[in-house]
Amino acid sequence: MTANSKTDVLYQQVRERIVCGDIRPGAILTEAELADEYGVSKTPVREALVLLGHEGFVESMPRIGHVVATFTVQDVLETFHLRSILEAEAAGLAAERITEEGIAALLKNSDEEFALAERAHEDGFYERAYELNKEFHRLIARASGNRRLADLIERLMEDMRRMLAFDPRFVEPRQHMEIIEALKHRDRAEAELAMKRHMEETKSRLLDRF
Repeated sequence: MTANSKTDVLYQQVRERIVCGDIRPGAILTEAELADEYGVSKTPVREALVLLGHEGFVESMPRIGHVVATFTVQDVLETFHLRSILEAEAAGLAAERITEEGIAALLKNSDEEFALAERAHEDGFYERAYELNKEFHRLIARASGNRRLADLIERLMEDMRRMLAFDPRFVEPRQHMEIIEALKHRDRAEAELAMKRHMEETKSRLLDRF
């Protein structure tokens, strides 16, 4: 494996651990410890940390190492403000445009969430929960018929992944079902309100962690 390949692999692996919350905000990462953990020299570690720094995942601290960047109350408020605006609009449009196949896909997703909620302590729970949650919101965003709106929502969700790892009730199929019911009845106003309630409840749970 070339040096560039080692850097890329290490960057992807450490980034994923930060994003999913395995490496917590405020954790200190040193070149020596990462090199030993991953069985590589310090060069690809140093290069990977530089890449992570460019993306805002870590901050360099002279004579200490790199610290995993934290997010603030303001970060949570700003992000959920945007999601509430964008996803309420997407839900409203989807209520008018979603197909029967789209409803069926959302119901299947919800069934899987209800089943997963019973296995919250199993290995891989968070990863599967995140994927189901992302799929739920993506299906609604795409059903809006506005491709640019859907792309913005998907990018915002990926940016939020680190925050969502701190949600104590990340799997919440009850709230998702309320949105699905509004979509099934083609009720635009209720779909928008249900999505806003969902955003507000999730935001409140995260803010309680500060």
